[in-house]
Amino acid sequence: MPTVADTPLADQRTWTQRIWAGGLLLWVLAFLLAWSASSHRLEEVLDHQSDQWGYYHYLPALLGTHEWHQLPWTVDLGNGNRLSVFSLGVAWMQAPFFLLGAAAAWLTGQPVDGYSLPFVFAQFAAAAFYLSLGCVLLALVLRRLHDGRTATLVPLLLFGATNLYFYSTYDTGMSHVYAFFLLAAMVHLTVRMNERPSGVTLALLMAVCGLLVLVRQLNAAAVLFPLLYGKPVREALKDRLSWVRQHPAATTVGAIAVILFWLPQLLYWKHVTGQWLVFTYGKKGEGFDWLHPHLLDVLASHQNGWFIYTPLMLGVMAVLAWHAWKGTTGARLVLIIWALVWYTYASWWCWWLGGSFGHRGFIEYYALLALPLAWGLQALFQRTRWMQEVVFVGVALLVFLNVRMSRIYQWPWEGPDWTWAKLAENYLRALLG
Repeated sequence: MPTVADTPLADQRTWTQRIWAGGLLLWVLAFLLAWSASSHRLEEVLDHQSDQWGYYHYLPALLGTHEWHQLPWTVDLGNGNRLSVFSLGVAWMQAPFFLLGAAAAWLTGQPVDGYSLPFVFAQFAAAAFYLSLGCVLLALVLRRLHDGRTATLVPLLLFGATNLYFYSTYDTGMSHVYAFFLLAAMVHLTVRMNERPSGVTLALLMAVCGLLVLVRQLNAAAVLFPLLYGKPVREALKDRLSWVRQHPAATTVGAIAVILFWLPQLLYWKHVTGQWLVFTYGKKGEGFDWLHPHLLDVLASHQNGWFIYTPLMLGVMAVLAWHAWKGTTGARLVLIIWALVWYTYASWWCWWLGGSFGHRGFIEYYALLALPLAWGLQALFQRTRWMQEVVFVGVALLVFLNVRMSRIYQWPWEGPDWTWAKLAENYLRALLG
């Protein structure tokens, strides 16, 4: 199939313009879906008693609504201070929209406290923006490797047929859609840097990686992608070192950006705990059991099993395993990164990631799994027409079920009372209405 290099320049520009226009439409659509999904509880969106409040409460503290050592969704340290177990990365990304929300609240005479309606709509807009921009960046990078049809379909399938849909429309304050954008940007910048190195691209790549790790420290595994993509390990590391040597000014700018992102987090930890670096979940007595990971449960349990709630990924992982065996560029690296993340989550005490729709720990990594999804679609387009039709009918059914299951989801779909029978009952309800 023709890649971007085989396409006339005018056609490339037309396709790119359409992708950006499609991204704008997706932004509006996702915003409206989020508004509709939460229309019955708008007053609860920002201070809902859940993890999304933990990512957000830093921002109202800027307005004086909260004290930094007494944030609301926190762990009591027993010394008069309370510690947020959530890092500042999501707040950084929400901040521009938060400031617009503050301006709108002031102009309309509503409370400028971080919780009135303008701030709610600001968060919907933020989640929709990062979703749509992440999808556009994935489409642009995939267009360099595949035809326009494949590059367009992959982001749409990731949105419609996976739990990325739920976390960009129903739980807009969770970290996953923000980290998805950052991984998509990381993939885009890495491929660009491999093809045509530049100082600007390098600085942006470093800043994106720094913010990605701040959003969720486990995302450090994803940084292996820009370090090793495209070449054998030794060659790749030498190549990356040459980037630094050839662009010292850009490297310095990138390092400063990383420091600026991380400095408020370090200062917060120091202010609340007296330590510069803190394993925050350890303050709750939570941790890992590395010797007894729930590897199969993470994938196939009725308690948020990844393949059970997002069956599209079963096919994607099969394609990834096949291309890793063949040695396709990037396949083994993506598989290793995914395996590291899989093992880590499987070793976590709450391996099912409680209070979630499906196993949400892999959502940001859909930006990497876009590669095997594209390989699978490319192979499908080379098959007979009837085979393509059968697969796309199946995929359309997965999209329908995913949207319907997201709509009927009511916490808690987990715990000892949540059984295979109840899961099957809800799938049937989603299918038949």
